[in-house]
Amino acid sequence: MSTGLIIVIVLIILFSGYLGYSIARYRKVLKNIDKAEQSQYIVHLTDKNFSSVVAQGITIVDFWAAWCKPCLFLAPIINDLADNYGQKVKVAKFDVEANKRIPNKLGIRSIPTVILFRDGKEVERFIGVKPYNVYKKAIDKLLNQKS
Repeated sequence: MSTGLIIVIVLIILFSGYLGYSIARYRKVLKNIDKAEQSQYIVHLTDKNFSSVVAQGITIVDFWAAWCKPCLFLAPIINDLADNYGQKVKVAKFDVEANKRIPNKLGIRSIPTVILFRDGKEVERFIGVKPYNVYKKAIDKLLNQKS
């Protein structure tokens, strides 16, 4: 066998091992996320109560669906935000499968989408899963601004 062929075979074996490891790790993370308890400060929004909840103060809303794996990865971050900001900021989840009017009105085309509202007006929008510090920075900025 030529040296080049041996190198290719070794690289394929290494990549296969890494792929197997990554899949196993991903499944373990998803299993743990499914078991995560939800913060007591999270508000569950619907098409009916959405406007009244976000109308006053600062509200961060996670638009999600149960079948969305990235949404499951975001859930612990939203829980942490609720635990840390739940007395200063409303932290809410909005199931886009059960309620379709508000997501359509807001132009939400992909999930997870997290929107930060102040007094009913959209201030910032995050599409996809972002690290905790990204949301924290946006919330802190709003908290430090005068109304």
